[in-house]
Amino acid sequence: MGTIGAVGAVVGLLCAGLLRWLPLRGRAEHLPAAGVAAVRGGSGAALAVVVVELHLAGVLDVDRFGRLKRVVHGSPGRDGTPLHRAARSAFGRALSRSDAAVAPAVRRANEEVRVDLVARGLRCGRVRLAAAGLTALAAAVLALVAAAQGAAPAGVPVAVLALGVLLAPVRTLAGRRLLRDLRRDHPLPGAAGTRPGPEEAGLLTALYGRRALRRLLPDFAAAAGLLGGRAARETVARSGGGPYEGSDAVL
Repeated sequence: MGTIGAVGAVVGLLCAGLLRWLPLRGRAEHLPAAGVAAVRGGSGAALAVVVVELHLAGVLDVDRFGRLKRVVHGSPGRDGTPLHRAARSAFGRALSRSDAAVAPAVRRANEEVRVDLVARGLRCGRVRLAAAGLTALAAAVLALVAAAQGAAPAGVPVAVLALGVLLAPVRTLAGRRLLRDLRRDHPLPGAAGTRPGPEEAGLLTALYGRRALRRLLPDFAAAAGLLGGRAARETVARSGGGPYEGSDAVL
C-alpha cells in the first residue's frame, strides 16, 4: 500500500505542477513595467513602479511625513495605463503608498493588471491556483501516509515538493522566462546614484525591486516608504474615515 500511495502522490504532484506553472510561453507584447512588476511581486510591486515613474516624470513628490502627493502642474508622463491614472487620482491628496493601494480606483486598476497577466499566460489564475493548491495538498497527505506505511524514501521528498508547490510564487513558467530574459537584457547599473529615464528606471524597479530603488533612488525610496517599514502616516487606514471607505468613487 505504501508504494501505491507514493505513486499516487507523485501523479498528484505532477498534476499540481502542470496546473500551477503552465504555460511555458506567454505573451509579453506591449507589457508595461507595472505589469512586469506584478509578475514578479504582485500588486504592491506594480504600484511601487508606478510611484517611481510618476515621481521621475515630475508628477509625484514626497512630503516630510513620507506621504506622496501629486504635483499640481506635473505632466502625466508618457505611460497612460489605468493604474497610472488611478494612482495620479488617488495622490490628489497626501497619502502613503499603502493607503493609496486600498483606494477603489487603484484596486480596480490592479485587478485589471492581474486579469491581463492571466490572459497572457504570465500568472496563474485564481481557479487554477486553487485547483493546484488542493491537488498539491492531497499529494502531500498521500505521500505522508505512504511514508508512514513504509515508503519513506519516496513519500517524504514528494511531500516536501508538494508543499513547495503550495508556497511557490503565482507566476507561471512563462512569467519566470519573461523575468529572466528581461534581467539579462536590462542588468542593474553598478554605480550608485545612476539616474536613468523614467521608463528605464521603472523597468529596473519592476525587475529588481528594492535592490534597484537602493541603487537608483535611495533618498526618495526611503522617504516614501518603498524600502519597507512604516515611513508614512497611514492617513486613511488609521483615521477611521476618508473618501475610500464604503465608496467606489473614482478619485
